[in-house]
Amino acid sequence: MASKTETAKAKAIADQLRQHLFIGVEATTAQENAVKANSSGQPPRRERLLNVVSVMERDSSKSSGPAKPRLLCITVKRNRKLRLHKVKMNNKMAEISKTWNIDDIKAIEFKEPTRFSLHLNHKYDFTATDAVLVEAFVQMLAGFCNKYAVRPPRYINTVSGAASSTQSGSTGTIRPKTAYGRAAGQRPGLPHGAPLMPGFDLSKPPPEMTGAEATIRPRTRGRGQNRAPNDQNALMRRMTKYVADHGGDVSELVPMGVPPPEEPAGDELDGDDMGDDADDVEEMLLDEAFMLSADELVNEFGWRANVDAAQLESRLLSELHKLESDNVRDMLEADKQVPKLINELDQAIGNLDSMDRMLKFYGMELESMDDDVRKIQMENESLKIEEANQQLLLRELDTILKTITLSEKELQVLRNESLETTEGIERVERVAASLKRMLGASNSSELGGMEARSEKMKKYEFYSANFSTRVYDYLKVMFQFKIDGSGGDKARSVRKGIQLIVGPEQVHKIMIKYAGLTLWLKEAKPSADKELQALYLQCMNQLYTSQAQKLVDSCRPVFFRYRHDANSGMPNPVAEFAFAATPGSHASGSAGPSGRRLSLDGLGGAAHQALASAKKGDTGSMGSPGTAIDMQPAEAFMIALGNLVNCVIAEQNFISDLFHYVPPAHTRAARQSPSSRKGSVDSKDESGESANMMLGENVTFYNWVTYKMRPINKWERPRPKLDSKDIVSQTVHFGTVKEVKSMLDLLFGNLVTQVDTLVEMGTRFDPSQAVGMLVPVAKFLELCKGSDQGFLINVLERCKDRLEATFQKYVSEQARSIEATKFVTKKRVGALPFARVFPKFIAHIESLVGDTGYSARAIADSAYSRISRLIFDTLETLLREADRNAQRHADDKDAQKEQLNAHVLLLENLFVLVNGLKAYKSRGCKPYFVPTLESYLDHAHTIQRKVTRAYLKDVLQRPIGKLIAFFDTVERCLAAKKDPLATSNLGKSPLKKVIQAHSASSMRENIKQLSKRVDKHFINEPRLRPVIWQAITDDMLSNYQRVVTLLARAYKSTNQSLDFTQSDLKRWLSER
Repeated sequence: MASKTETAKAKAIADQLRQHLFIGVEATTAQENAVKANSSGQPPRRERLLNVVSVMERDSSKSSGPAKPRLLCITVKRNRKLRLHKVKMNNKMAEISKTWNIDDIKAIEFKEPTRFSLHLNHKYDFTATDAVLVEAFVQMLAGFCNKYAVRPPRYINTVSGAASSTQSGSTGTIRPKTAYGRAAGQRPGLPHGAPLMPGFDLSKPPPEMTGAEATIRPRTRGRGQNRAPNDQNALMRRMTKYVADHGGDVSELVPMGVPPPEEPAGDELDGDDMGDDADDVEEMLLDEAFMLSADELVNEFGWRANVDAAQLESRLLSELHKLESDNVRDMLEADKQVPKLINELDQAIGNLDSMDRMLKFYGMELESMDDDVRKIQMENESLKIEEANQQLLLRELDTILKTITLSEKELQVLRNESLETTEGIERVERVAASLKRMLGASNSSELGGMEARSEKMKKYEFYSANFSTRVYDYLKVMFQFKIDGSGGDKARSVRKGIQLIVGPEQVHKIMIKYAGLTLWLKEAKPSADKELQALYLQCMNQLYTSQAQKLVDSCRPVFFRYRHDANSGMPNPVAEFAFAATPGSHASGSAGPSGRRLSLDGLGGAAHQALASAKKGDTGSMGSPGTAIDMQPAEAFMIALGNLVNCVIAEQNFISDLFHYVPPAHTRAARQSPSSRKGSVDSKDESGESANMMLGENVTFYNWVTYKMRPINKWERPRPKLDSKDIVSQTVHFGTVKEVKSMLDLLFGNLVTQVDTLVEMGTRFDPSQAVGMLVPVAKFLELCKGSDQGFLINVLERCKDRLEATFQKYVSEQARSIEATKFVTKKRVGALPFARVFPKFIAHIESLVGDTGYSARAIADSAYSRISRLIFDTLETLLREADRNAQRHADDKDAQKEQLNAHVLLLENLFVLVNGLKAYKSRGCKPYFVPTLESYLDHAHTIQRKVTRAYLKDVLQRPIGKLIAFFDTVERCLAAKKDPLATSNLGKSPLKKVIQAHSASSMRENIKQLSKRVDKHFINEPRLRPVIWQAITDDMLSNYQRVVTLLARAYKSTNQSLDFTQSDLKRWLSER
């Protein structure tokens, strides 16, 4: 038997689990919340704990490892579901680690009295300390599996040692060795494998039931109608369990003489019987799991467990008989009340008929009232419509009155208000907009026949004509006055000595406030608007012509600086980077593109005076002394062209704003920008959706004033081409606006000539400046790309084509000059001009172009490639021709001399070329151009090494030529695997003659003569002598080492050797 200590420990564990984890199915919500508040672990579960055993778990899949203490618990839920829990204790708190349904148990295996295994999702091995508790737990688990599992588990290695069945669905008999289960396996009348309750003596047959007991009605069932247990049996089961739990004798509670029902064999059960058995099993489980507290039940009957149970049985039977008699009496009394109930039902039916007749009468009355109400509603709706029409008529009449009425005070504003101030112009525009609105409404067919309106319209037309005349006269005077005033401005802007065009900018700022009035003229009097435009173009053309001419004249000193320096006796810088003669020397006294006769030095009158002032130090018109003269012509051209381009862009945008040739898309884009929204007084009310809808077409004067529109401004930036959906378009060109195009042609008629003049003057004495001028031209073309500046784009593209042609012509002249270079090999003439010029040419072009992404960069790179390829081809051709001529005339001393001169000439030119490129790389080359420059250096070094080898072969022929030739033959003989001593011309005697001919004294003398000869060769380029002599030294030392090696290899037996050492040879070579 289990020791008292183990039993007490198991009971304490069970009480703790019932208090904190499994609180029972009858627990209330308040009890559950109280347990949650007192517990920090898992929330409590509404399940009843049926049995618990403390075990040590070891995973069967692992051969070794520590065992884990666990608790195995059998519980039941309110929905009759039995579950098996594995619980672990953490800090005296219970926590469920795994839960299985009873159907998950596949097998139960006994290994030892205290060891057993459960086959679930995998095999679990458990070990306990008390065999009795283990047997009791397994006995209960097996009984529940047999009763309630869909598929009972297999039982392996039963405790009694009986052979267990391994077939699926079969079970073995579990016979625990405890005191209360020792004879359970031998009791008759039990189902095979059914678990036994402790203390039950089922060997005695039950007694016969009495007649009262036999008449007891069976319990109502939810799913089956043939269940055998009755209420008495259910009650007896509850009491039997309670007595057994408290250690009492339950033999007297079992009815005697009644045999237990026999279960049919497994093969005789049909489907209905199996369904009924399942229902019986579920309700039997419910009776066992959810029975009322036994203590409360027996206390009601005043029974104690240590007293004879016969009293409790008789008391319960008497209570049952009393309930049956009460049921029979109630049924007899119910028969006496039936006639009375029938009479009352008849009376109720009669009352319902009366109510039905009354409801029909009320329905007829309500239908009649509904017709009257509908008629009244129709009349009310008619009255409402009439009232709405009258109110609409009143509003229309009020609108008509406002349309045809303009006060005399407002009309006087059109006549007398000042147009000098912005406030006065705004007041005039507001009144003019009202007048325009009234005149626009005169075309309405509905109001055209009203006599009062016709009289008003005639009056307003008179005022409109007078206001148009006033505006035209005022703007005509203002245009002439403001434009003439800006032309005489003495404080003009000067940038590096170049006088810029600044007058139009002042005119734009003053005249733009009259944009609303020009729109009035455009709508009210188009002829006056055209005359005003013509007047503006005439005045501005004069202003642009005069200031543009001053701009061009201020650039002349910069463009003619090289010609002036040449005439003054100073060296011309152009010759430093030009391969050909400086062009433009014949232009003295010729006429420029503008037709004006130049002075003898090529300068115009104004330019001549400016240059003279710069010499004297006068800074009145040229800024700081010498500022303009020190600039490159390309830089001056960039400043002048930039000023002209800005004027054209600003003028086109200003004309579009002032005379309202702005496309509606541009107007919408300007209104949607943040700057235009800031200038609006009330963007929410008057600049809303209605304003955007009105801009679908050209802007009218009324919309201009009503929606407080303003010019776009920002004239200095090109405006994009927008289509009707405000999307940048590549198809809409500015040329479609014929009016603006014709206006620009009249306004800038001389612009093309002025730009051509700048190009011609800038490239006259230095055509290479054309590539530098291409940079600003390409920059401005990129700025105007995708814009509406069609006129300016045409001018710039024409200028670009001319500059590209000028530079390509210049490069072709340089190429022809290189090709025309004459090589004189009969005498040494030193470095050729192109070897000195090419590095300077690259430096000059790079100073003009720089690191730009425009077309000038590609044109410059193409020029470099062409010139460099021509130079290197010329040098290589000279080398090939000299070698070919020397081979053709091998016995001609003059041919050999010319070959040597060619080598000297090539070495000098390559030395100068390489040094020039290296100097530019170290001092002024930008990082982006280094890869290109290194490619030129690599090409030059390749040719230089080739020429150096040929020159060394020539100059070393006299001092050691025979020695080299002899041992070259020896080396070839050894390579052919022949013995040189066996060869007649390589024997011991020829070897001795060669060695004697190159004795120490003769070699020393030959080296002295060689040094003098090298000095004579490079007299024109002394910097090259050390380089060449070092190459000679290296070559002679290499040949000496080769001769010594061949002597040791082929002539070791002859004991022949040179009579000087390598140290002697180094000393002689260093004595020069």
